[in-house]
Amino acid sequence: MIWLESSEPTYTIRCRNRLRLVIAGLFASVLAGCGFAHDERIDGPYRLLAVDTDEEMSVCYDLAGHNCIGRVSETVFAVGWNPDYIVVARHPKSDKAKSEYFYIVRGLDGPNVDPTICVHGPFQAAEFEGERRRLFLPSLAKQL
Repeated sequence: MIWLESSEPTYTIRCRNRLRLVIAGLFASVLAGCGFAHDERIDGPYRLLAVDTDEEMSVCYDLAGHNCIGRVSETVFAVGWNPDYIVVARHPKSDKAKSEYFYIVRGLDGPNVDPTICVHGPFQAAEFEGERRRLFLPSLAKQL
């Protein structure tokens, strides 16, 4: 490469250092783009996760290493939990005029469990209130 050729050894060193800085900068910018819009632990292996925007907020089961299996899809706006259940409220497809409610039976859930086994819902408000009383579900304590 012609631009690295010079009779001055310091010129070659400076060019190599600049090239290293450019490569390091590109690497740092790629890593910075790997974050999520929202990533918060709820309790145990459960996380609130939004990849690009908060409208994508969902509940997932953490597999470690930034891998997560979906449990309740977008747009989650409230959660609650106790040792037996995770409760979730969402606006389906970001439609704030509609609300749906779910509960996850923690004792049935695991990394290789089909969500249809442990996730119950969607329920409308009155149905969910009946389930909440029947099963002693926790309240939706955390509003997003």
